[in-house]
This record gives sequence, C-alpha cells and structure tokens, in this order.
Amino acid sequence: MNKELVALISLLGDDDPKILSMVWGHLLKVSDSALPLLEAASEDPDPKIRIRARYAVARIRLDLLEQQFQKLASQDDAVFNFEEALCVMARIEYPRVRPSQIKRKLDLIAEAIQPALAEAQSPREEILAVNTHLFDKLNFTGNTSDYYDPDNNFINMVLKRRTGIPISLSALYVLIGERLGLPIRGVGLPGHFLAKYDTPQMEIYLDPFNRGRLLTKRDCAQILSKAGYYFKEDYISVASSRDIIIRMLRNLVISYSKRQEKTRIRRLTQYMEILQSREKTR
Repeated sequence: MNKELVALISLLGDDDPKILSMVWGHLLKVSDSALPLLEAASEDPDPKIRIRARYAVARIRLDLLEQQFQKLASQDDAVFNFEEALCVMARIEYPRVRPSQIKRKLDLIAEAIQPALAEAQSPREEILAVNTHLFDKLNFTGNTSDYYDPDNNFINMVLKRRTGIPISLSALYVLIGERLGLPIRGVGLPGHFLAKYDTPQMEIYLDPFNRGRLLTKRDCAQILSKAGYYFKEDYISVASSRDIIIRMLRNLVISYSKRQEKTRIRRLTQYMEILQSREKTR
C-alpha cells in the first residue's frame, strides 16, 4: 500500500489535469493513510510536488478535523469525552497534538497532588491541595497581559505555558479533579467561567483564573453584577462538557475576530454548528 501511495504522490509533479484529478481523488479517499507520506513529500526537492503535497496535507487535516467534531457531536452528553474534545480543539491550530501526550502531562500533575490529597480531611483541604500544586508549585496563572491570545484556549498550550483564561484553566482543573476522584465541574458564569466542587451536600465555587480563590454564591452574584447581569440560579449551574467546548470555540471566534482572520472564523463557526446540531435533536 505504501509503495502505491509513494508512486501516486510522485504524480503530484505531473502537469496533466486528468492525472492530477485522479491523484487528488484517490489521496482524499485514503486520507489517513496518505497523510504521513504527504507530510514527507511536503519537503520534496521538486517544488510542484512540495507545494501540492502541502496543500493536500492542509486539506486532509481539515477533513479529518471535521470528522472528529462530527464524532464528538454524535456522543450523548452522559458519555461526551471532554478530554478528547479538548484535544480535538487543540488540533485546530496544532494538528500534531497527540492525546497520549496531553494525558501523560495531566497524569503527572495529578500524581504529584495525590500525597497531599491523601492527608486532606475536608473538601476545602482537598481544594487547597490542588491549588497549592497548580498555582504555587507549578505557577499556573491567568493570562491578563494577552487575554485574547488564541493559545489561551488550547489545552496543549495551557499546559506548556502554564497560563490561560478562566474557561481553559477551569477545564484543566476539571481534568485534574477527574484523575483525583474529586467532583469538580465547570460553571458557565457569564463573562467569567468558574469551577465548582459539587456534591449533593456541598457546593464550593472556585476561580482557577485567580489562583483557585474560593467563592460563595454571594461572590458569584457580585461578579455577575459587575458584568451587568442580574443573579440567576441558572448562571451558577453546572455546564455540560459539550457546552464548555462550544463556549471555548466562541472565545476563539472572538480572538480571531480581533485579528480579522475570516477563514478561521468560518471554520470555527462550522465546528460550533456541528456540536450544536446534537443539542437541537435532544
């Protein structure tokens, strides 16, 4: 199969429109298999092969990304894979992101927190154990200097740079909480996303953007008031994983709008519509 694909890719240097059309059609059909070879051909000495291979790589990656969003959209909310969705989202800008790499980094963070967590005697002490490691030892922090940087939304870059915006740092907190067996959920407060330690007996709100600061309902109401909203219980309810991803995509639209990147905005809008299409059928 590889030999056939290598031979096929070599035909990208041909100028015959019929041959090129045949090559394009076949490469797009076997896109997944062809991608590594096309990536290698992107450095071919022949400029025609090099340019056309790079175009094919970009086209195939976009097609695969759309398929991945379609797969996510087909999942019921009860089994929606939040971590997988964050990795798919990261591939919008970083197509080589591997879920196994993200998982390993998250696992290492959780493992480092586990000893302190084992000594915790209450939910507040459990939160303190997480906060101490994330914000004191690893120095994760809210990106106040470049809030609209698109990288603030991508989990791979949040882990690499140790900075993000409220929703991405809350997403990180949720993923670490899952690994530690803590009931951490996202809360879609308008204008400032939060996390919550959520059990039937206790609710503790926290703000990962501000070093995991603990909040009461009254604090949440004050945040809403400053943003121009009246308090509603719905505003401090748990957000579904799907809704978090959709909101993060909206954030990216805002970021790219400030940079006037219309092509990216169109693609992001398409991905949002794919995920929202599932909501409309529920």
